[in-house]
Amino acid sequence: MTRIGVLSDSHLSRVTEEFKLLVQGVFQDVDIIIHAGDMVSRAIYDYLCNWDLRAVKGNMDDFDLDNLLPRKRIEVVEGRRVGIVHGRGAPYSVEQVVLSEFTDMDMIIFGHSHVPTYTKKGDLILFNPGALRNPAIGKKTVGMIEIGAEITCRHVEVP
Repeated sequence: MTRIGVLSDSHLSRVTEEFKLLVQGVFQDVDIIIHAGDMVSRAIYDYLCNWDLRAVKGNMDDFDLDNLLPRKRIEVVEGRRVGIVHGRGAPYSVEQVVLSEFTDMDMIIFGHSHVPTYTKKGDLILFNPGALRNPAIGKKTVGMIEIGAEITCRHVEVP
């Protein structure tokens, strides 16, 4: 089984103590960290590279990240195909946008809307961890995913 910590829309210009405590605490037992875009600064990326990081760029990322990170990527975890993309457009249509980005996936992880989402479209799982900054629901959230024989997902509220 592989444990994945997922975050998106951190919107941080620097690595804060709060961010360090969050990552070291909530993600202490994960095998992989996925960031679904809008880290905003290279400092966040550099810090997260202390773990096994898989990341994509978002629409608010700085020049360095925009040139460093792919817009979307596909990872195979425990034999499951996982698409990762930030998303774009109006928050109410992000799911449709990310669905159009991939074919033949078991799961799509995305961000952009700042809304924690866990839905299924047939056998496909759509998962948005929510946001660390300016959450749409008033609560800061990240995601935890376990991939083995089954895929389990949950949101974790963070201070």
